[in-house]
Amino acid sequence: YHKVYPPHTYLLAYCLPGVFSSNMWSNGETDDARSMGESEELFLCNDQHEAEALPRKRRGWLPTLSVLGFSAMAGFAFCFAASSTARPVSHETEPTAFLGLSDSSDGKKKTCSSSAENCWKTRCCEDPDSKCYMKNGAWAGCLKTCKMGIHHSDPEEVQTPWTCFEVQEEGPALPPKNYEPPSSPKGPAPSLPGTVVTQKAADDKWPKLFCFGVIRTKTYELGLVQKQYALKASYFGCEEWAILSDNEIELAPGVKTIPLGSLETGNGVRTHFANTDIFSRAFDKLKEHGVMMKQDFVVKLDPDAVFMPSILKDQIRQNVKAPEDGGKSYVYFQNCQFQNRLWMFGAIEVISIGAMDKYFESRDNTCKKVLDYYNMGEDTFLARCLDHVGVEAKQDFNLLSDGYCEEAPGDCSSKQVAYHPFKDPMSWEACFRSAVKR
Repeated sequence: YHKVYPPHTYLLAYCLPGVFSSNMWSNGETDDARSMGESEELFLCNDQHEAEALPRKRRGWLPTLSVLGFSAMAGFAFCFAASSTARPVSHETEPTAFLGLSDSSDGKKKTCSSSAENCWKTRCCEDPDSKCYMKNGAWAGCLKTCKMGIHHSDPEEVQTPWTCFEVQEEGPALPPKNYEPPSSPKGPAPSLPGTVVTQKAADDKWPKLFCFGVIRTKTYELGLVQKQYALKASYFGCEEWAILSDNEIELAPGVKTIPLGSLETGNGVRTHFANTDIFSRAFDKLKEHGVMMKQDFVVKLDPDAVFMPSILKDQIRQNVKAPEDGGKSYVYFQNCQFQNRLWMFGAIEVISIGAMDKYFESRDNTCKKVLDYYNMGEDTFLARCLDHVGVEAKQDFNLLSDGYCEEAPGDCSSKQVAYHPFKDPMSWEACFRSAVKR
């Protein structure tokens, strides 16, 4: 960087080697050359296909100085261009712009979004004075400033609140500096103006659902689940439910989470180890409690998913025949097509209780031995384990609307089972309200 190294430093770095080389060769010999016999050859070209051997006795001053002179002039020209065109920057602001690096693995220059485009995909803006701000899980826009709430400059049909979280080049969107998370002891964030709406309650008919999630109490996840409880939505629309967390905490007066302990996820190539182990511990604890295994299907949900249990029950009935009295079905659902493969994407995992029996029977004795438990995410390990023990995989892409599965949730009006992700209570509720109207 020119703030650290002045232009003449580059001039010396690029050009002095050429000067020393010229001086070294100008007398026609070097120590190495003098040690060679007259018949030996000296290679001045290093190309492995077209190395041109020039006998030392035929090499004179003129060809050598011509080549080296041309190299020196090219070096001076490069240094002059670099020092005159590069603009001074600090590496705190835009180091990749100065170095000409690209975020793409193929070396192509990254294309950023205009003010009219969704910048969730590119995570950058072509206008250097704008930033990519999150509206909700489906849309982020390039704005110079962003104020939380409804922007009346938006088209009327999409005037839903902006969260104004700043979208980073990698990782989650970050809240504004003055943002106060809704997960404070005061309770969930207030509902949007208007009548509070709740989804259709569980009907106690087959298939009965046990729905659960795992949350970190010092993150946005607590505020989301408190909002869902206030609306009796998502997990709380199932016949039975449980919320597990790192520390026990109240979702509402008298309603507590189940403590699970540390939810640290690890680093490096073993990133997914803790994630898989967290859910292994969660399943074990829920089995120990006993309620989960008395239902027909288990549904694991991410807290930032907008989930409609009544629609899920209809989807299960369309895909799975109800077992006879006392019987069980042995199925799980693949809900996502990503990179030309079918997946059970972890935003919503739907597994029959018979399949859960198979999982508990084989996880430790078989699946951990034949699968890469330490380098798989929990959803991948669970699905592969069920495949290994012969559980049937059903495909239903109406279970999930998610950008990773090539179908962003949009305005949540597609009558699907779950929409993901919505990481703050306001955008979550806006999606929920849209979904229950359909």
